[in-house]
Amino acid sequence: MVAIYVVRTGGVQFHAGLYHRDHGTPSVLHFAWDRDLRNDAPDDVVEGYNYGLIALSLDDDDAQTLCALCRQVAATHAATLRFRFVEWRPRFDLVTASISPQVVDERRGFTCATFVLAMLRSAVAEELLAVDEWPAPTPDDADHRWQKKLASMLRPPGARPEEVASVLAGIGAKRILPTDVAGGAMWAREHWPVGFAAARREGEQVAARLQ
Repeated sequence: MVAIYVVRTGGVQFHAGLYHRDHGTPSVLHFAWDRDLRNDAPDDVVEGYNYGLIALSLDDDDAQTLCALCRQVAATHAATLRFRFVEWRPRFDLVTASISPQVVDERRGFTCATFVLAMLRSAVAEELLAVDEWPAPTPDDADHRWQKKLASMLRPPGARPEEVASVLAGIGAKRILPTDVAGGAMWAREHWPVGFAAARREGEQVAARLQ
């Protein structure tokens, strides 16, 4: 079984990952933070909150491919991926877990939501979400403030100027919410890629059920 895992982390914030189980103990592969990719037991991802699982409408072959990729990416990229906002659409190689296109630009990385989208893009033929439909944040809206807050956390004392610039470059990029990914997964595969309005609407309903 493969499913989108979504959990409230506090207030209006959520976190997403990939729940995978292939003839063994279930795990959740999730991008927790900068250089911190984890493959945790479902109850250990965020303690104190109920989580939701939205099963992906995949055939057996694609589900097994995605499970195998979860294991490979977890082993390869535990401490290599960067937390960034700039939009790009990478793939992980199904055999080596290498990223294509290669990450030669420090502005490129992932959020928890875009990491899940990259995993699905790599293992499944279709895109889950029609990302081109997502709006860019406007100055001082909730998404813009969220990006600025996290950018300040990603700039440690003594950071190189180019590293600071790579973080700041992503402020103003489109923000895919974890609940958008969950909302997209509510739709059967024949409806992929799911548009912004449909994914956001279903995602808000998922969020309302997670207290």
